[in-house]
Amino acid sequence: MKENITSKENFDYDWLNNNTVHHNYLIKSIEKILKNQNTSENELLDIGCGNGFLTSKISRFFKQTTGIDLSGTGIDQAQKLNNERLNFKNISIEEMIQSKKKFKFITSFEVIEHQYLPDDFLNQISQILESDGVLLISTPFHGYIKNLFINLLGKHDFHYNPLWRHGHIKFFSVKTLTQLINKCNFKVIEKKFSGRFYPISNSMIFLLKKK
Repeated sequence: MKENITSKENFDYDWLNNNTVHHNYLIKSIEKILKNQNTSENELLDIGCGNGFLTSKISRFFKQTTGIDLSGTGIDQAQKLNNERLNFKNISIEEMIQSKKKFKFITSFEVIEHQYLPDDFLNQISQILESDGVLLISTPFHGYIKNLFINLLGKHDFHYNPLWRHGHIKFFSVKTLTQLINKCNFKVIEKKFSGRFYPISNSMIFLLKKK
């Protein structure tokens, strides 16, 4: 049986028709974290930048920013935001690894839940993150109370929609994401919840460093 591998050649997430309302609450939470980081002289790599909106908003915290994504439609939109300090590329993490370039600061927002092998995803990021570098990731939050509300409100099929092309296939709790982080030799520096309020938060944000 042929292995089903997502690559730049066979992937195209529909950034024209998918809802990106999560950007609004994530930006506020991410900016609070970045304000406490000394990043003004760092180059940022944002993995899974999509249409570039969120990447462009946080680029002001960095000397130079590059956003990458497998989606051609996403990068087409993102490149309209290009300037002398911000650029977007339709390339994969594998291509970044091959370039041998490493980054002091890497972000990846609402991406890991789309990964069939999230441990491989983090291990790939580790290869392009400097030894003392920082990784900032976010993913939708799941916990007992939130999951109970989803089902009581009849939102199960909407939330866990298996018909969403290239949609969410991993549903992390704080415990399971922390376990994955430890497995991939990262350590948690800071953790925040974003959107609504805990314990029904929309997302969780983890600031990580290599062990």
